[in-house]
Order: sequence, then structure tokens, then C-alpha cells
Amino acid sequence: MPEQPNVIADTLRGRILRGLQAGTLAHGDRLPSARDLVDEFEVDHRVILAAYRELVTEELVELRQRGGIYVAARHRVDGGVPLLPQGWIVDVLGQALAREIPVPELCEWLRRSTETLRLRGAVVTSTSDQAYGITRELRDDFGFEADGVLFDELTDRATLPLAIRRADLLLSTEAHASAVREIGADFRKPVIIIEIRPDVIIGEWALLLRQPVYAIVATSAFSDMLRSFFSAVPGVENLRVLVFGKDDISTIPDDAPTYVSQNVRAQLGGVRVPGRILPAARTISAKTARKLLDFIVRSNIEAMQSLGR
Repeated sequence: MPEQPNVIADTLRGRILRGLQAGTLAHGDRLPSARDLVDEFEVDHRVILAAYRELVTEELVELRQRGGIYVAARHRVDGGVPLLPQGWIVDVLGQALAREIPVPELCEWLRRSTETLRLRGAVVTSTSDQAYGITRELRDDFGFEADGVLFDELTDRATLPLAIRRADLLLSTEAHASAVREIGADFRKPVIIIEIRPDVIIGEWALLLRQPVYAIVATSAFSDMLRSFFSAVPGVENLRVLVFGKDDISTIPDDAPTYVSQNVRAQLGGVRVPGRILPAARTISAKTARKLLDFIVRSNIEAMQSLGR
């Protein structure tokens, strides 16, 4: 189904902000034109142009008359975080007032709708690299207490890991969807199957792989998975995957874009990683994120109602 301008704008916004953070984009850099992105988003170029215009209102990009689309200068707050768009903040506050929520009380409503309960998730994956990455996103972006569980640990239903038994929510990728749904049904636990953002492959990595890109991972299994994952992406021959503790990471050029898995980051200690380290990109799709947010808010509202708040 063709994506709408606001969905495409979300994708482009994240791509630009991560590029600025990683140093692969800078103020004044030219961005792909709307026509350049037609094949990726499978929509008319005018829809993509409308998405770019949304980013113009946020002062993230500039559309120059007959000159193309460029990264704009942005004011930043302490820590280098870009300021939130003024119009977006006003829209959120306006929607709160329309629902009879006074502006001073909105923050408290948001807090209670997300923090009344401390929710715990268990993520079933094939490799420890996947587990570290997804649990980090669940903790940092959604506030879950999250544990990773390798699929090989689920062979005996009688001795399932504690992480599964105490979880409020089970999560997995499509590779183990059937097995995890069965466990969820047996133990009466809700299950969400995580979809990976398609633009991570089609957009960001397709651009990165125009040059040599290095990936440092913790296991050979994840190395094989990455190569398979990007096998259809043009430029995949530029992907150089190294296993930490096995391969020599000192061979990475200092200016090479370098992805470091969350599992490896946890093991580095004082080890210096050469290369231009790429920021950890969100991999959970917008569709899955909405399911997670629905679960969080619904669970917290039910808890508030039971407590009579």
C-alpha cells in the first residue's frame, strides 16, 4: 500500500538526523531528489516532495528553487540534540486541550499512561547480537524491562527460562513466530512479532554500501545473518563483517563507516574501535512500535482503573 507523506517524512527525518549524528551528513549536503526516491517508496514523486516540504516546516531541510534539496542548519540544545519542531509541540498541546486536558496536566497524564506499571518483556531471537539490539530498543525507547532469550533455550517447555515465565509480553522475529505464539497461548501471555524497518535496508544501508562499510559483531551466526539480510542490496560486496575477539579490527580504516552491534559495545571495555562509528539506528518498524505503545498504554490505563486513580 503506498505510503502517505507523513509516513515518508518520518522515514526521511530519522535518516537525516542519524546521518547528522554519525557525521555522514552535514549542513549544506545535497539530499536525494523526490524522483530519486520513487523506486524506494513506490509512490509518485509529488508525494515524496510533500514529505520533504513537511521537513522544511521543521527547518530540517531546504528546498532551493531549481537547485535541489539540502540539509538545513538547525539550532541545537545542550548535548547536540536537535530542537523539536515548534508546530508539532503546538499540535500535541492543542489535541490535549481538545480532550479537556489542561496543558499543565498533560505531562502527568503521559507519565501515568506509561509508568504506572513497570512492564517486562522477553525477546526470543536466534543470536545474542539480535537480543542485545532489540532489548536495548525496548528499554531506551519504550521503557520496558527487557531480557533476551535465545531460541535454543526453549527446547523444553517444562524448564522455560525465568525471563519467559515472568514476562508481561513475549516478543520475537518472524523466524520464530509460530513457536513463540504457541508458548504465549500455553502461558496466557500476549505476543508481538517484531517487524524490522524496511527502510533500514532499502534506504540507509543502500546509501552506505556505495563505499566499504564495516560491521563488528559478537558471533559468527550473526555475521552470516547480516550477509544474508543484505544479500539483495546493491553494493553488498562492500560489506565487511568482523567477529569481535576473532578477527583483527585494527584493519578498519579510520574514516570507514563502522557498525558495532550492541552486544559488542557491551564487551569493548577500553578497546578502541577504529572507523567512523555509526549511531545505533532504530530497527523496530513503525507498525510494531504502535503495537508496543498500544500494549503499554492499555496496560497502564487498566492498572490506573483498578487502583481507582
